Amino acid sequence: MQAILRSQTQAYYGPANAGHFGLALGSYAHFTSPIRRYADLIVHRALVDGYKLEVPGKPKGLPERTGLGEADAKGLSHIGEAISALERRAMEAERETIDRYVAAYLSSKTGEIVAARITGVQPFGFFATVDGLGGDGLVPVSTLGNERFFYDEAARSLDSEHGRVSFTTGQRLDLRLIDANPISGALRFELPDPPEGGFRNRPPRRDGMKDKAGKHVVGKRGRPANIKHKGRRR
Repeated sequence: MQAILRSQTQAYYGPANAGHFGLALGSYAHFTSPIRRYADLIVHRALVDGYKLEVPGKPKGLPERTGLGEADAKGLSHIGEAISALERRAMEAERETIDRYVAAYLSSKTGEIVAARITGVQPFGFFATVDGLGGDGLVPVSTLGNERFFYDEAARSLDSEHGRVSFTTGQRLDLRLIDANPISGALRFELPDPPEGGFRNRPPRRDGMKDKAGKHVVGKRGRPANIKHKGRRR
């Protein structure tokens, strides 16, 4: 499910009716009841205005109008941008807090094997979360063995040069926890054992980039030495 969600455009608040992809609806609006967020208040006010539910003769001290006025309607784009940004910040704060608590809990368990699931793949390695616990940690590509790896962006996978091993989003596997930092919330993992069949040791390439002294330079652009984009020449 996380892999599907990550592939979709993030939701945002806005006045234009864009429907709902997941529900296959041409028209869609979202609010909770009771009202808990500013977005809910905006939708309720729009309903009051759209269905002409304004109650005249309000008691003293209450706003004369509860529906959306013309000025409010003109500012909906700006309001949508502002509350979307604030929601992102709230989600980030929540995620960082959970990561720190998870790292604090796991800090005494370094060296142990944990059941994990890959949540994202990048050219420099893959990220994994501990099943049933959360947190997010990196498995650097430099720890995967001596065989060269290809990053397949379309498949969101890291594939070994000879096709013996592949790491892809959603894959479940056992990992060894090697570091848990409660301050940053960062976790770091490694494979508990070499992949089945192992990786053969490869001599250093002689056709790579060289510095002014004529010495071979590995990973000149900061890319780990055993990673190469699929279909791109090095």
